[in-house]
Amino acid sequence: MGFLNKVMLLGNVTRNPEVRFIPGRDLPVAKFGLAVTRKTKDREETCFIDIATFGKTAEMCGEYITKGMPLLIEGRLNYSTWEADGQKRSKHEVVAENIQFVSRKDKSGKSANDAFDSAHDAPVDEDDIPF
Repeated sequence: MGFLNKVMLLGNVTRNPEVRFIPGRDLPVAKFGLAVTRKTKDREETCFIDIATFGKTAEMCGEYITKGMPLLIEGRLNYSTWEADGQKRSKHEVVAENIQFVSRKDKSGKSANDAFDSAHDAPVDEDDIPF
């Protein structure tokens, strides 16, 4: 029996994507932050979330996404553990499977989303993702 692991977030990029290649493989990974704010009538709370994406989408993130941009992200929650300096560490991050810009169209009538359309045509095989 499979369980549902689906996340949808609408927020602003908090840091420019950092694109690297997984050592020993030709698979790009992009990591960046997203701030998602929830407003109620008497307060506001912001959640800061780490985002990771792979393959062509990762390359496109490095080229087109910048700090401050509003994005809609659909993906799955991932939990990682590791050891650093003798201390056990862990964190949750969202592995983005679909990224859409939430932006105004430019003077030519095109949006930045047009560039991402082709990136989603070739999905990454989950066996290529190291976690």
